[in-house]
Amino acid sequence: MAAPVLRFGRGRKLLLAAVALFLLLAAAYAFSVGIRATRGAAITGDEPFYLLTTQSLLADGDLDLRNQYAAKSYQSFFDHPNDLWQQSVPTPDGRLLSPHNPGLSALALPGFAMGGLRGVQIQLMLLAAATMSLAFVLADRLTGQRAISWAVALGIGLTATAFIYATEIYPEFPAALALAAALLAATRQRQPGLTDALLLVAGLSLLCWLGTKYVPLAMLVSGYFLLKANRNGRIALAVAGGVSAAGFAWFHLQVFGSLTPYGVNVVYARWTTVEILGGHIEFGERFYRLWGLFIDRRFGIGRWAPLLLPVIPGLALLARGNMEGRLTLGLILAQLLIATFAAITMMGWWFAGRTMLTVLPLFVIPLTLLVARLAAWGKAGIALLGVWTVAITAGLAQAGHAGEITIAVAPFDMAFPPFQAAARLFPLYTWWTAETWRLTVLWLAVAAASVSAVVWPQVVAAAKGMRRQSLPKRFTAQT
Repeated sequence: MAAPVLRFGRGRKLLLAAVALFLLLAAAYAFSVGIRATRGAAITGDEPFYLLTTQSLLADGDLDLRNQYAAKSYQSFFDHPNDLWQQSVPTPDGRLLSPHNPGLSALALPGFAMGGLRGVQIQLMLLAAATMSLAFVLADRLTGQRAISWAVALGIGLTATAFIYATEIYPEFPAALALAAALLAATRQRQPGLTDALLLVAGLSLLCWLGTKYVPLAMLVSGYFLLKANRNGRIALAVAGGVSAAGFAWFHLQVFGSLTPYGVNVVYARWTTVEILGGHIEFGERFYRLWGLFIDRRFGIGRWAPLLLPVIPGLALLARGNMEGRLTLGLILAQLLIATFAAITMMGWWFAGRTMLTVLPLFVIPLTLLVARLAAWGKAGIALLGVWTVAITAGLAQAGHAGEITIAVAPFDMAFPPFQAAARLFPLYTWWTAETWRLTVLWLAVAAASVSAVVWPQVVAAAKGMRRQSLPKRFTAQT
């Protein structure tokens, strides 16, 4: 039987609230369709190659892209005046494969079959809206704050990062959907069982097929499940998860000759899996991303969405919470470490926030916990940050559709006054100047102070509680 704290998740009101959130966000995300990635093309970066594999699956039933390049069939979705470049080298047997896990390409089959590029964008738009709805349901389940969870989920769903990637052809939002679904399965009961394990394996399997880089997140959720589940649940996870992992490994070894598809990339051609991982991971020059991913003047998610900045003290509440809260914290921190030390760049040929997008919906949980504890003036402050965030997103949408900016080149050059007015408040990590150091110290001090303000009252309250509990024992001992 589900625990009492989880029962409200089955209510009709929760369903209606989730559907309303889905409809609102889907309507908003529709305005991100048609914003060009560059002056020359509607999509760029990795996007064409995901669609090229989808096209090959539909036309040829395989992942080999030679026919698509020979016929230039990519011109149906890649409108650049030049031909599409090749992102990979041929395999020893002559096949030409996209250097990406095929999960997103397979997922996009219905949308592409019905409407090509636009069909896929609409499909992903609906999946993105569903992701934020599931994030609301999860936050409602774990915090018990339905109204606040709904408002926070709407605000985070309307951030510029969520808005843009709702229709970008990248696996991050679908991966966030798979992760949210897996967490809902893992937390459905106080002691999960067989059904929960099978649902969990389905979600985590999709997560890994969308990208090998998501395996650490899957391992964290699996570890939590093993600690909480009953005997049947643990056995089911071990068996079903083992079969899924074996199938994943066998497929990639057969198709790519490696556990990852990256070995066919022109950059990593013929590298082993260990060599690829070693080539990606670097510590010395990337540590600044731990905060730069939030506050960088161009690519910081907090720069584009001030509503996300208070998430930092909210994370402290997760650390002092229950197992579900600590799992959420672990997932967010794990992705932050991956984005910091494993991702090649945080300033890539893409819009801000891509490397954190998979856990962005989970931000609803710490921000809800924080808002629920704030006084009325604090709630008003968060609301103002939300209004500022939505205004930036609206300005970005307008600038994109007007052709003022493109998404993958220099969106941070948009002239929208509320965005540019705050530029000097954020450090620019392209160059380390005296201003960069000064602003970095200031932001880190603000972060430390906000975390202390949240944690210290809890520490004091806990200390007083321990003191009250210990007094009767000492009195009894003395008498």
